[in-house]
Amino acid sequence: MEFGIFMPNSRNGYIMAEAAPQYDPTHKHLSDIVKAGEDNGFSFALTMSSFRGHGGSTQFWEGSLESMTTMAALAKDTTFMKLIGSVQLLLVHPALAARGAMTLQDISEGRFGLNLVPGGWHPGELESLGVWPGYDYNEYRWEYATEYAQVLTELWRDGVTNFQGKHFQYDDLQLGPLPEGGRVPIVAAGASDDAIKFCAQYADYNFRLAWGGIDALNDIMTKFNAAMEDAKRVVKPYVALGVILADSDREAEEKLQRYVDTADLEAIEYMYTGAVTDTAKGGTSEILASMDQKGAMQMSTDFLVGSPSSIAEQLDEWADLDVAGYMLVLDDYVPDIKRMGAEVFPKMKNFDQTKASVA
Repeated sequence: MEFGIFMPNSRNGYIMAEAAPQYDPTHKHLSDIVKAGEDNGFSFALTMSSFRGHGGSTQFWEGSLESMTTMAALAKDTTFMKLIGSVQLLLVHPALAARGAMTLQDISEGRFGLNLVPGGWHPGELESLGVWPGYDYNEYRWEYATEYAQVLTELWRDGVTNFQGKHFQYDDLQLGPLPEGGRVPIVAAGASDDAIKFCAQYADYNFRLAWGGIDALNDIMTKFNAAMEDAKRVVKPYVALGVILADSDREAEEKLQRYVDTADLEAIEYMYTGAVTDTAKGGTSEILASMDQKGAMQMSTDFLVGSPSSIAEQLDEWADLDVAGYMLVLDDYVPDIKRMGAEVFPKMKNFDQTKASVA
């Protein structure tokens, strides 16, 4: 079981509440996070790609550090942690994504993975960037992602592609030098049938949100693992999971309730109006669109709440599921990461410290 960090490279991270810590992203903060992570049992980190905030009283995501360049800097701040950067497929040419990922693989000495983001649940962002093709894109975005991934795969493997598809056509498009092993690991998010089909063909890691408790995640993982078995490929699932940690269960529960009571309703409404435009079934947008105030404040991610001992017990239960690792959302990252390493992981039955240093 691996534990990773969902990096807060956009304003306020992933909690839409006035009572939660309020901060703009900085390299120093993110560097402190990954350094604390390596010292305290975390083995991977992911930065997202965001170009437009949600507004509201907290100015949620109003300000972001770009994912790929951030990971280039963090590669020099870390020694063994896997680093996952993200690209918006509608925004970034596949040749640039391929070259950027190859460059980061070299900088990090083989520790980089590329998260492919088809887009869809946040159309306002893509409209403002002038790259949104229209709402019918939601019906073919995984087809688009499939062609994009094919171009990446050929460039990394062969150094050239002459791909001729519906969405991409190239003659003698070249890349060099090639990444070691002829491939950069691909990460893809999503839980819909189309997302799972894409992962079965191209991804090395699948990223998804945990929502609905252990049983709901177990049902999804059973479906996912069956698809991977049919595809005869190993794709490791990473699951986002929130943690609210305090000295006692009561203090942690009171903290979470303060966040629920001060939820940024305007920012949540912005997220909701984007999510409901996506008609794909079983995906992230459908989950986001169904949230109550508590779930929306948590961005549709299950949160574990309690003292260090309680969090350790809960994580042991979640660790019994057939997943490769959990990527944690925290409200106060550096202090919480240090407490996880000192007070939570040592109490777990399903945590092996020796695996935390294996990339």
